Amino acid sequence: MSPPSTNMKTKLFVLIIAMSLLSKILGATKLDAPVIERPKNHLAFVLLEKAELPSEEAILDAFAKYSQGTHTLSLSKNEDETSTEEKEERVLAMNIEGIGFAFIGLMPTPVPNGEAEAAFPFSISSFSGDNELSDHSAHLMVTLMLSEDSDPLESLMAYTSLLAAVTESSQSIGVYWGNAGATHTRDFFLSVASEHSINPRILLWNGISRAGEKGGKMSFLSYGMQQLALPNLYLVCNANEAGSYFSRFFDLISYIAERGESLPAGDTIGSTEEERIKVEYVKSPADDGQIVWKVVF
Repeated sequence: MSPPSTNMKTKLFVLIIAMSLLSKILGATKLDAPVIERPKNHLAFVLLEKAELPSEEAILDAFAKYSQGTHTLSLSKNEDETSTEEKEERVLAMNIEGIGFAFIGLMPTPVPNGEAEAAFPFSISSFSGDNELSDHSAHLMVTLMLSEDSDPLESLMAYTSLLAAVTESSQSIGVYWGNAGATHTRDFFLSVASEHSINPRILLWNGISRAGEKGGKMSFLSYGMQQLALPNLYLVCNANEAGSYFSRFFDLISYIAERGESLPAGDTIGSTEEERIKVEYVKSPADDGQIVWKVVF
């Protein structure tokens, strides 16, 4: 056998270099669970038919109902009584014991740039053709500044109760929760918030998008898990089984919310002993710079 020619040696060298580079590129796509900073505050907007601030007493009473005694809400005032001038600014200050300070401010205009309306299709409340989002003329800005030692899950539960209390106490038509990526109708929000547990409320904390995938597949993507310092879920399943995997999707993010930490890359999940679905981390298909955890059924 004659030795390889110089031209052949060059081609082999180029092929080896190319394979090495490809190996590095493929290896670089394997990502670990992202480290997400714990939120320092929560913010959402209660959409109003009429520009009126609800009464303090109504909010306190409603909060006790939605919180079911888990948290205590009280008025937060300076040593001096709140002046008439401050009241005219239409801002309420409240404190959730052990969680943080809340501010409820009346904004006498709609949420700018149609943001609230644009987020409605990502709420489950929009998935039924019978539900529509009414027009709003004003909104309440509901902010909760968290204490440094507050637990992310407990804080989000308390904030949900506060939002529900403000929503019920005002002439509201819905809630635009930007960090959840969704706008929920009033009736849907209050109905779900009345259930004081993670699994129902996860529907409020997350907007969800649906998209077709190659090979007869369909995907679901969550948008609000960063509020718990956790990555969003990207679930891919057979399109003809999407209905059954829709509820499975929320079961999985509820599980992660209660667990309080991400699953390691390479771990498996399953509802039976035989089912072993691998967890991997990829760039979000929403192209928002986030890293999400992906499972393929």
